[in-house]
Amino acid sequence: MPQPVLFEMDDPDDEFTSDERAFVAELSDRLGALLDSPEYGSAFRDEEGDALVTAVSLTDPEARLSLVDLGTHLANGRVRGDRLHNQLYFLPESPSSWALDETGDVGELARRSAEWFARMLRRPIVLYVWLHERYAYAARYAFADRDETLCQSYIKQLAPVGQTERLIADGHVWGKGWIQTIGLPVPSLYLHIRGDLELASLPSGVSQESKRGPLSGTWYQ
Repeated sequence: MPQPVLFEMDDPDDEFTSDERAFVAELSDRLGALLDSPEYGSAFRDEEGDALVTAVSLTDPEARLSLVDLGTHLANGRVRGDRLHNQLYFLPESPSSWALDETGDVGELARRSAEWFARMLRRPIVLYVWLHERYAYAARYAFADRDETLCQSYIKQLAPVGQTERLIADGHVWGKGWIQTIGLPVPSLYLHIRGDLELASLPSGVSQESKRGPLSGTWYQ
């Protein structure tokens, strides 16, 4: 029997309203009934104290790497959900294509939020890896149903000669020289990290592996 999702309040003694407590309790119960295994999150006030945040962090446990924080903000009869800032837990200024935005009473908002979390937690996450001369020079975690990048890494010292310059010339770079792996050729392999792989749309001809070699470098979005 599915276990409930546990959204623990970071500070139980904080002055949460009765509606906020009811929302967290019902969200936990409803989401637990929708999933086959428990997920754990936390509930707390945002930096300005105006909204109740419920958040779940999706990780690659083998790599000990946080991939994406998902969550909702509840305030004034409205709940919004999306990818959260990984430190401040703000919602993005421009909502993503899978954002949640609903109004209603506490029970309805908890139901809609549970359904949204369930969809997001089922989304397949894979790790794509690119090899050159048997070394991994690039890697990308992605939601594989829509091929949406979560975080990525590129090591130009290990990449094929001339590739970095071509990627920059084609505009696959941003910020302080962060190479966007979306401009690379078909990955050498992928690993299934979490979620329902049957929902994934994977590149043709890319083999699935269960074991990984070392992945060095800096991870960035």
